[in-house]
Amino acid sequence: MPKLRLTTQRESIFNNEVISKFELFNSLFLTLPFYKIKDTGTLLPLFFKSCEEGIANGEKPAQIIEGFFGKYTSYTDRKDIIDLLFRFIQYIERQVVLFDAVEDASFTKLNTTDEQSTLAFTLKKNADNKPVLAKIEKLIDELSLRLVLTAHPTQFYPGSVLAIITDLTKAIRDNDIISMNSLLQQLGKTPFFNKKSPTPVDEALNLAWFLENTFYFAAANIQEEIDQNLDEYNLESKKILELGFWPGGDRDGNPNIHADTTLAVSKMLRQILFRCYYRDFRVIKRRITFRGVEENIAKLHDVLYQNAFDQSCEPHDISDELKENLNKIKETLLAEHEGLFVDLVNNLIRKIDLYGNYFASLDIRQDSRVLRKVHAYCRENKPISSLYPADYDKLSEAEKLKLISFKEATIAYSTEADALTKDTIEVIKEIKGIQKRNGEKACHRFIISNCQQASDILQLIELFLWNGWSKDSLTIDFVPLFETVNDLKGAAEIMDTLYSNPFYKAHLASRGNKQDIMLGYSDSTKDGGYLMANWSIFNGKTSLSAVSAKHNIQLAFFDGRGGPPARGGGKTHRFYASMGKEIANKNMQLTVQGQTISSQYGSVESAEFNIEQLINAGLTSGLKEKHNILLDPENKALLDEMAEESYKAFVDLREHPLFVSYLEKLSPLKLLSQANISSRPVKRNGGGEMKLEDLRAISFVTAWSMLKQNVPGFYGMGTALRSQEKAGNWDKVVKVYEDSDYLKTIVDNCMMSMSKSDFVITAHLANDKEFGAFWTQLHEEFKLTKEMLLKLSGQPTLMANYPIDKKSIATREKIILPLVLIQHFALEKLQHDENQKYQHALEKLAVRTVFGIVNAGRNLA
Repeated sequence: MPKLRLTTQRESIFNNEVISKFELFNSLFLTLPFYKIKDTGTLLPLFFKSCEEGIANGEKPAQIIEGFFGKYTSYTDRKDIIDLLFRFIQYIERQVVLFDAVEDASFTKLNTTDEQSTLAFTLKKNADNKPVLAKIEKLIDELSLRLVLTAHPTQFYPGSVLAIITDLTKAIRDNDIISMNSLLQQLGKTPFFNKKSPTPVDEALNLAWFLENTFYFAAANIQEEIDQNLDEYNLESKKILELGFWPGGDRDGNPNIHADTTLAVSKMLRQILFRCYYRDFRVIKRRITFRGVEENIAKLHDVLYQNAFDQSCEPHDISDELKENLNKIKETLLAEHEGLFVDLVNNLIRKIDLYGNYFASLDIRQDSRVLRKVHAYCRENKPISSLYPADYDKLSEAEKLKLISFKEATIAYSTEADALTKDTIEVIKEIKGIQKRNGEKACHRFIISNCQQASDILQLIELFLWNGWSKDSLTIDFVPLFETVNDLKGAAEIMDTLYSNPFYKAHLASRGNKQDIMLGYSDSTKDGGYLMANWSIFNGKTSLSAVSAKHNIQLAFFDGRGGPPARGGGKTHRFYASMGKEIANKNMQLTVQGQTISSQYGSVESAEFNIEQLINAGLTSGLKEKHNILLDPENKALLDEMAEESYKAFVDLREHPLFVSYLEKLSPLKLLSQANISSRPVKRNGGGEMKLEDLRAISFVTAWSMLKQNVPGFYGMGTALRSQEKAGNWDKVVKVYEDSDYLKTIVDNCMMSMSKSDFVITAHLANDKEFGAFWTQLHEEFKLTKEMLLKLSGQPTLMANYPIDKKSIATREKIILPLVLIQHFALEKLQHDENQKYQHALEKLAVRTVFGIVNAGRNLA
């Protein structure tokens, strides 16, 4: 009963603090006069009503929109109609922002950490239990959490809008109506999109907003709480949280990133960090005006100011110098001034311990196929050309491993390299300079995408040894990324080969016998479907954990978890808490991107809450170390069968002759490159025809979300469950579901994807001559999956166990319904309207709707 009361109480808070306030502030917003917007606020509610009624009556988007204009306006000219639709879009995408701000303002009232899952409670509960305290101390020593911000194109709010959201959230929380009115007007006049595609440095600057405004404070606050809790029980503290950064370093498939881009981003991160330090230091300087600290204060002022603002300053790692001066100030305060303001000094020391000179560790990533070409290019030049036979690339993997010799060399390049090869060689050389200026942790990981064999990693090591690095000072961690279903199956064998290689074994020993392995959810889902992707990664983690333990290697899984469940997103802390003792889980690493960043880490409060949830998940699973029942032979066989059934259904769908053309013609897939949201191309083969294998996972998932069908997040689940039911295994499936938190998480996340789907919007396609049968196939699997998931979970409706999230999703979907219909209207006209005069305007209309739809979904693309 207490849990029920809590849920009911939270629903009441949500209704009062979010739904009611949004409706109130939205009515205010609709009356605001904006440039070129006459009567739009009056017409918009009527347009909403027309959209809802039209969908309920099974009308096509064009019928609904044209019917609205005929009934409520005098517009007949196509230009006037398109112009008003653009104005509707402007309002609706800002309504999404308003809802974000209202919801974020109520965050602390809606989200409170369960006291019984906190470190403080755990320590207090076991204060007299020395064995458990010792276990907690060991766990803290081993535990780590790395959040890696990525620039994948699912974050559509520019920095100016993010700042407005922050201020608007505060005004709503404070009930400051005057400020709210001004901010809503500012919002109405602030552009939401870029006129040209951002550069990788632009993307880095946009994401750095979160580093500067939320993570800088939130991570330090969490670490302070950990320090205080452990100090109370005489336990040694440890830095748990680390930040990573991909913009400027992730060049996989992005021809716009070069070595100078990586350098520019590393300098930018350093400068922003020192501006944060300087901001904190000014408070210290303003408060600590006592005798005995003048010299140290002056030194700190000069060095912090130079590093923050002087472009000609020669950067180097000054972390120790900063802490030395701060510690001298601290000693003086404690000895001579009763410790007055020592908390301010401790706070800055803690931040320097966390962020050093680099703020967030810049990862480098490149595809193995590119790296193989670079290795081949280097082998063409002296002195390397004498070490390898001409037919090296045609040799077997075993033969290649025998030839790789790890000899240091300085290559005399006699031929001009192509752009990708040149960039790889340059960035390998430049990493050393970044480490010298910003510290080793500033840039110490090289991630190999599409890693398919041990030689992919060993050949990359040779590239380092041939381009300025020595064996004795190879301060780089080499991280394989296993992505496809097939690659995941062979991952353990590849790592066993690597761990057994004498050179690699010695290198790992020099790096503390720690190995990071990245697992890709996006491409594995695109490759094998939702269930097979999750199950393949689970099995991959199990076998990789076992082989790493056999070689006494401390393993950290780096999860490429995107925003939506279809790309690994969803209830992240529950995911980590459900792993089981057979999976290495003490070092959690995950990518955070797009709407997941703004929704979960957009404010200091939400960032603290979500970081704390993840750390608690690591502590809980570490202390309990439960056996994962999915590894029991009978249960594993059951899930193997289900995954295989799901995989077969998804592959059959993918190979359907209409699969790609359905997305091309009915979603804005081909137009996404016009959205100017990313420096990264929509697909890998440039201007070639649209092929599924070249399509980026994000574009793939986004296209389905625009259709409100979210196929990658559910397709095949219903087929797999129905198959088990027909085989007489239903009771077994229910038992496994009830006993497995991991399977519950998969089901919950699948339900979330389905809650953001609405086949009613495209129901008219059932009668389409070209796509009618294909749409019906998708819809039938959706209905089957919904039926089977509700039967399995015992829930009356999708997400019934998460009523707040369910209501939030429903409200957001209602807000953006007109955007979905405007998009489909524009695409329909582009398909069937011969008039070329308005083609560009219609394309622009379709593209503009993407922003609001994805922003409303928060973890939609």
